[in-house]
Amino acid sequence: MGVVLSKSLFIKQAILTLALAIVLSLLSSGVQFIDGVQYQKKQIDQDFDELLVVVEKPLSEAVFRLDIAFAQQQIDSLLLSPSIAYVAVRDESGELFVEATAANRIFSISHSLTDYFLPDLQDYKRELYLEMPAFQAGSLLVLPEKRYLLDKILKEHLSILIYNLFKDVLLASLISLVFYFLVTHPLKRLTESLSTAGYNEKLPLPKSFYRRHKSDELGHLHATFSLLLNKLNTALSDLERSDSHTKAMIEHAADGILLLDENNKITLVNTAAEFMLKIKSEILKSRSLESLHASSSWCVFSEALNSLQIGAPRTVETLYQIQNIELPVEIRLAKYKIQDKIEVLMLIRDVSERKETEAHIHHLAYYDLVTNLPNRQYLADKLREVLQHRQHVPGYSAVVFMDLDRFKTINDSLGHNVGDQLLCCVASQLSSLIDDDVIFARMGGDEFAFLLTNLGNDKERVEKAVNGFADSIMYACQQVKKAGHHEVHITASLGATIFDGFEFSEIILKQADTALYRAKEGGRNTFVLYKKEMQAVSDARLEMEKALHHATEFKLFELYYQPQMNHKNELIGAEALIRWKDDVKGFISPAVFIPVAEEIGLIVEIGNWVLNEALSQVATWLKEGKWQLSWRISINVSPIQFQQAGFLPMLRAQLQKHDVPAGCVDLEITENMLLNDLSSSLEKMNVIKSLGVYLSIDDFGTGYSSLKYLKSLPIDRLKIDQSFVRDLLTDKSDEAIVHAVIAMAKALNINVLAEGVETLSHYDRLREINCFYYQGYYFGHPLPPDEFIAAFVYDSTTLKPGF
Repeated sequence: MGVVLSKSLFIKQAILTLALAIVLSLLSSGVQFIDGVQYQKKQIDQDFDELLVVVEKPLSEAVFRLDIAFAQQQIDSLLLSPSIAYVAVRDESGELFVEATAANRIFSISHSLTDYFLPDLQDYKRELYLEMPAFQAGSLLVLPEKRYLLDKILKEHLSILIYNLFKDVLLASLISLVFYFLVTHPLKRLTESLSTAGYNEKLPLPKSFYRRHKSDELGHLHATFSLLLNKLNTALSDLERSDSHTKAMIEHAADGILLLDENNKITLVNTAAEFMLKIKSEILKSRSLESLHASSSWCVFSEALNSLQIGAPRTVETLYQIQNIELPVEIRLAKYKIQDKIEVLMLIRDVSERKETEAHIHHLAYYDLVTNLPNRQYLADKLREVLQHRQHVPGYSAVVFMDLDRFKTINDSLGHNVGDQLLCCVASQLSSLIDDDVIFARMGGDEFAFLLTNLGNDKERVEKAVNGFADSIMYACQQVKKAGHHEVHITASLGATIFDGFEFSEIILKQADTALYRAKEGGRNTFVLYKKEMQAVSDARLEMEKALHHATEFKLFELYYQPQMNHKNELIGAEALIRWKDDVKGFISPAVFIPVAEEIGLIVEIGNWVLNEALSQVATWLKEGKWQLSWRISINVSPIQFQQAGFLPMLRAQLQKHDVPAGCVDLEITENMLLNDLSSSLEKMNVIKSLGVYLSIDDFGTGYSSLKYLKSLPIDRLKIDQSFVRDLLTDKSDEAIVHAVIAMAKALNINVLAEGVETLSHYDRLREINCFYYQGYYFGHPLPPDEFIAAFVYDSTTLKPGF
C-alpha cells in the first residue's frame, strides 16, 4: 500500500477520496440505522398497542363466559402476525386460561445480537376489564418476536446502506477525475516541462496552460518555477565564473599552492609552486612531501601536518631542499572537509629575502653600525641570560663601563669622520684582547662596556681579575691610535661592578655607570670598582632628577626679584631669579638644580617658564603703575635654551602675548655660550637687538672667550662676576681685573654692572673706579613679587630705600 501511495499524486488522491467516501457513507448509514432502530421501536409499541385494543374486549367476554374455545381462537389469530412469539390469558385469580406459542421459525439473527440492538423492547401486558357488567376478567400477555423485528429493520436499512455507498463512491470517483484534470494532469505537464528545460531556456508549456492557470496556484507555481529556473541559471553562471576565477587565482597566485588528499598525496599544483620548487606538476604529483624537505626539517613539519585539525589553520616555517640548496619557506596549512572528503591546502611562500631582512634588522637592532660591536640592547639581553644562569650555577660576573677621555674634543676638532675611525680603531684593538667569556659592546657615543661572564667563586680573586682586566684595557687605550691621517693619543676611564646573580640587570648597569662617573670625577684615566657607599650619591642624584621632573611638570618654581641700582641709589630694574622650594628639602639652590636640569634636558622648559612668568609679572606691574618703562627686567637664558631653533619665535610670541615693551627686557647670556657657535650666536643676538630687547653678558670674566669678540657682539652691558667683586678690597688681582673690565667696557661704550655688592665699602670703592650700576645684598635680597614692590617701590616714580 505504501508503494502505491508513493507513486502518483492522482492515485493518492483517488484512494484517499474513495476511502473517505466509504468511511463517511458507513458512518452516515450507521447513524441512520441507529435512528431507524429507535423509530422502529416506537412503531412496534404503537402496533402492539393497537393490536391489544382489538382483542382486549373479546378476550374479556370469553373469560367472563369461560369460553375457552373462543379465547383460544382469538389468541391463535394473534399468532398469525410473525412479530408475536407467544400469547397467554389468565383469569382473575391468575390461573392460566389459554395460551399459544408461535410455530418454530428459523432466523439468521441470533438472540445475542437481538438483545444487543433491542435490549429494552418490552413484553406487552394488559388487564382485561368488562364494563357491562363490571368485571375484572384477568390479564393478557403478549411476547414480541424480537428476531423477526430486528431482521425486518436490518433488511430495510441494508438497502439504504447500499444506496448511500454507491452514491458516495460515485461522487468520490467524479471528484478524483475532476482533480486529475484540474491539478494532476497540468502539474504532470509542468513537471515534464521543467525536467526537459535546457540551460538558459524558458519552460516549454502550451498556451492553454497559461490561459487556464494564469491566476491559480498552478500559475503561481509555474511563475515560481520560472523564477527558480532563472535563479538556478544565474547561480550556475556565477558558479562557472567563480570556478574560472578560482582556477585563475590559483594559477596566477604569487605563492605556491599544493592540494593534498586524505593520504597527504599531492593532487593539485599551481604554476608558482612549479617555479619555486623547479619541478613540473606531473612529477610533483608523483612525489611524496618528504622528498621536498631538508632532512632536518621534515620531522617537525610532519608532526604539524598530522596534528592539524579541521577548521584550525596554522602557519609553519620549514626548509625545502631544492637542487641541493636549502630554501626557507613559510607554509599556511588549512584542513577542511568538502562532500565527505578531507583535503589540506598548502600555501607556500619563499621567505629567503625576509630571512635576510630579519637577519639585517637583527644586526641593526643588536649591533653598532660604526664599530660593528654588539650594542646596549645586546649587552642587556646577555646580562639577563647571565643572571638567570647564576640562579642555578653560583659564581661571580662583572660589568665594566669604559669612556674615552677627551673624545668630544677630538671629535669636534678633527671632525666626526676621524672620531668614527678612532672608535673603530679602539674597538678593533680591544676586541683582540678579550676571550670568549667577555662580551664587548658599544653603549653609545664614546662609551663601551664589557660583560665578564665566568670569573669564579672567590670574591678576592675576582676583584683582582677585574682590576687586571681594567689595567690591560687602560694600557691598550693609551697606545697611539691612527685615525685617518692622524695619530691620536687618548686615555680611558673605567668603572666596574661585580655581581653574583641576585641583582636586577638595571641595577647592575646603574652601578657600573656610577663607578664610571666616579672615575671621571677622579681625574680620568683611572679605574673605579663600585662600592655600596657610592649608591647614596647616585640615589641622591636620581632623587633630584625625579623631584625636578615633578617640579617642572606641576610648575612648583617661583620667581624672586633682586633690585639693580645706580650710583644715585635709584632703581634701574631687577633680575628675575628662579627659586625652588621642595616639600622635604626646603629651598634648593639654582646652582644645584640648574646643572642637573641642563643634563637631563629640562632646562629649555624651565627657561621658557621663567621668561613667561617674568614677562607676565612685568605686564601686571605696568598696568598697576608699579613699573617704569625705563626699568629693565633681567632674565637669564641658558646656553642650551639659547641654541634652540625655536628660541626666537618663542621670544616674539611671549612679548606679543604679554604686551611688554621690548625695552623693558634684558636677556643675560654667558660668554661660554659663544664657544659653541659664534656665528650662529651672533646672528641670533642681532635679531634680538632688532626686536628692541637688551643683551647682557652674565658672569663676565669667568669664561674662556676671546676679548676680541666684544667689539662685534651687540651687547649693552657686562655683569662683573661676584667672585671678583667679593675680594675687591683685599685682592689686588681681583681689583685689577675689575679696573680692566670697566676700562675696556668704557672704551667700547658698554655699561658695566657689578654683582655681589654686599657692603658699603664695596659700593664706595666701585664708585671710585667709575662703576655706576650695582646688584647685591647691600641693596636688597631677592624677594617674592609683592615683597619686592613693598620694599623698593612707593609708586611709579618714587624709590623706597632698601638700606
